[in-house]
Amino acid sequence: MRSGPILALVLGALTLAAPSDPRAREADSVVACETLISARRIDAASGAAAPAPSEAGCHHIPRGDVGPVEQRALIGSTPYECVIVANAGRCLWLVP
Repeated sequence: MRSGPILALVLGALTLAAPSDPRAREADSVVACETLISARRIDAASGAAAPAPSEAGCHHIPRGDVGPVEQRALIGSTPYECVIVANAGRCLWLVP
């Protein structure tokens, strides 16, 4: 069986599919915070497009780890959601 060319083709496709640009990797993640006030501060300062969360207890998490909404809050006209996150142990507030 000649698996060499097939393996090279599969590895080439995986290399092309993997994001090499850090901004592309950030697009596959969301900013989540342990407290609503931290999520609000990040949103007020720069929004979810911030390169790195500057608030304690906030970090980028993969979109695939985001589960269902556990709590909701509305501040002004901005909705915030506290979602269940894999391996977090509690819900985390997403920066909209």
